[in-house]
Amino acid sequence: MNKLFNANTYKIIPSLLLVSGLILPASNAVAETFKASSAKYPVALVELYTSQGCSSCPPAERWLGGLEDSGIKADSVVPLALHVDYWDYIGWKDQYAQKYFTTRQYQYEKTKHSKSVYTPQIIFNGKDVRGQNLSDNLSGQRQKISPVAFNVKAETNNNRLKVAVDFSKIDTIAKNSNVVLVVAENGLVDKIKSGENAGRTLTHEHVVRVWKNLGKIRNNFALDVNLKPDWKKDNLELVIIVETNDMQTQQALQLALK
Repeated sequence: MNKLFNANTYKIIPSLLLVSGLILPASNAVAETFKASSAKYPVALVELYTSQGCSSCPPAERWLGGLEDSGIKADSVVPLALHVDYWDYIGWKDQYAQKYFTTRQYQYEKTKHSKSVYTPQIIFNGKDVRGQNLSDNLSGQRQKISPVAFNVKAETNNNRLKVAVDFSKIDTIAKNSNVVLVVAENGLVDKIKSGENAGRTLTHEHVVRVWKNLGKIRNNFALDVNLKPDWKKDNLELVIIVETNDMQTQQALQLALK
């Protein structure tokens, strides 16, 4: 294993129902709405391919989770942790792993944007950056103009997430791009009982829970997403990604759902 390693918020209070002279709440649910707009410059996407079964991964995950504290904010970089499943065989099944993340990681190799597949692997804007400094890759980002502009509105109610994405600008260079919706969770802590990390307590940030490829870019997207009851709602974040056919990031946006 390689050892490399805001939105406006408001609440809508449910109305009251009058039943047999008694005032009863219509629902215990509190709906919340969140909004954000994409930056004028391209915001970078950092994908960390990781696994709870990889003994070299915890330092990389700490690095990913510490980006904001180091001064690299979400208005410059959107970080995501994609847990792969190919280390599950050595004795510990990673509960956050998804087969699609393994497939996506291998796709970077097929498109020649990565020379190999390993963990932990850091992909910056669709390219392997092994041994490189993140700050160097960010240099000049804010001097560029994003080829797309869009607004995002997200509404949460119980275990439902309703998302609307409206594009106000799609330059020629972006007209064949693809749009991705991601829901990630922060503050996950797990005691690992077997495998290479047996006996360790691992903390995970920006763990991808939902990854939806929405297809070719168009003026509007609207969809509903199921949120599992055991996900901590205040720790969730919504991410919208615009990328080329060969997975090169054109724009990214992170919206905290709290």
